[in-house]
Amino acid sequence: MKEQMTTGAALLVEALQNAGVETVFGIPGVHNLKIYDALTKSNIRHIATRNESGAGFMADGYARRSGKVGTAIVITGPGLTNIMTPMGQAYHDSIPMVVISSQLPTTIVNQRTGFLHELKNSTIMAQSVTKMSRMITSADQIEHAVYEAYALAQSGRPGPVHLEVPLDILAENVQFGNTIKAKDQQAPFRYKEYQTVDHAVLEKAITLIDSSDNVAIIAGGGACGAVKEVNQLAVHLSAPVVQTCAGKGIVSDFHPLSMGTRLPFAGIRAFLEEQDVVIAIGTQLAPTDLWEMDLSLKGKLIQIDIDSEAFYMNIPSDLGLKGDAKVMTAVLLEKVQPKRRDIEETVKALKDEAIQTGPAVTGNTKTYHIAMDFIEAAESALGEDGVLVADMTTAAYIALSEYHAQTARSFLHPVGFGTLGYAMPAAIGAKVADPDQSIIALNGDGGFQFTMQELAVACTLKLPLPVVIWNNGGYGEIKRNEQAMAFETLIAVDQQNPDFTALAAAYGIEGIRVHNKTELLDVLTKSLKKQAPTVIEINVEKWEG
Repeated sequence: MKEQMTTGAALLVEALQNAGVETVFGIPGVHNLKIYDALTKSNIRHIATRNESGAGFMADGYARRSGKVGTAIVITGPGLTNIMTPMGQAYHDSIPMVVISSQLPTTIVNQRTGFLHELKNSTIMAQSVTKMSRMITSADQIEHAVYEAYALAQSGRPGPVHLEVPLDILAENVQFGNTIKAKDQQAPFRYKEYQTVDHAVLEKAITLIDSSDNVAIIAGGGACGAVKEVNQLAVHLSAPVVQTCAGKGIVSDFHPLSMGTRLPFAGIRAFLEEQDVVIAIGTQLAPTDLWEMDLSLKGKLIQIDIDSEAFYMNIPSDLGLKGDAKVMTAVLLEKVQPKRRDIEETVKALKDEAIQTGPAVTGNTKTYHIAMDFIEAAESALGEDGVLVADMTTAAYIALSEYHAQTARSFLHPVGFGTLGYAMPAAIGAKVADPDQSIIALNGDGGFQFTMQELAVACTLKLPLPVVIWNNGGYGEIKRNEQAMAFETLIAVDQQNPDFTALAAAYGIEGIRVHNKTELLDVLTKSLKKQAPTVIEINVEKWEG
């Protein structure tokens, strides 16, 4: 019988399929064409982006919305350096992602030969924004390396993993079956993590909660898979819930026990500090979540996290329960005694107070009302299940607390690493992951221009995606900070923007300027029903509201 031969690239794509990969984002180049040839013979959907940074942000948005691992394929050198910013965002925000890049042949790698796309010590560079970066040095390693990458991306604190495959390994001819069995003989790879419970620590936590009168909960992004359990525990303990940006929507902002995403608000923070016990679930209580303010708890802090480093990283916990948020919260729910306290009126009063102090907390009095007009229109257009994907821009900072998220993974925002240009490509990735869901991308005019070329991808895919541009003439937040710092001369914050409606027309789609909330709601509602993206410009200087 004649031996069946295949290539390293074909083995790579086969392993991706077995790892459950359905969609990849990327750009073909001369050094990864072997992979692309293999993709054409697979069931994996490939979405071509216009820059590798777009591929990374799309993989990020795909992962945040779906809970699955996002995947991107790039070339070495400039392809890898372009995607490192999205990798940094995913690393900071604990988003599972696998990035696969090509590499020069093993015979000349890291030798500074002047070979096309040469990059010295690429894995060392990538290690700063990944959980692991490794080079595959033989075709026999491919299957294991791919499975390891997807397991690592999801295990513990999730994050990005980088694999690079040299050209000679991609082209290497190997006997089919040496490393991967035929499709009909191998069950698809699925990652599983085994859960263990430290019963001694658990019993201490139960005793502490049962002996306390006042309990509150802080829910973070790590609790997105524990929505039911967190909600039930809150009701069981009559525990008000504050959420981080990544945890926004785990408990609906309309729930009577929800204090929203308001950790930076003084009244909310003071309330937490007075509680007997605060249970932090799936959050490391990062400085960005607290807007670099102190949280001085007078009571005890119990943390539930898959990563034990969270127990001493920022605010040292009194008790740390290491494990999956869903499992550990369910265990607590089963074991702790119920509490009944009349707290809902207090929660409402604290929220009402916070709403009134919003302009002062965000440092924005000039355009706060315009942001609120956008938020109200977006909520009406999206409904209770829609998704708002927001860039680093003024309206997003206000939406962080004032946009009413009702479900987990419905407010996607790069709060940690703080990358500009995130919103539109991440919204495209989220829409690919969840095509039937209504999604809006909120961009600043400055940030939009970091990745505006990815508008072409939304056009190609015919996505009903409203792309809202908050136009304040440049880097509005940086300008506000320069003014607050009493710069004698403002620098590099006022910019000449393109005509965004003309840009939309150049892509063959509609671009519309809106001047008030009524117009905005009408345009958002209609654009969500189109088979194409719509560029919607809000010029804050010409707003009529």
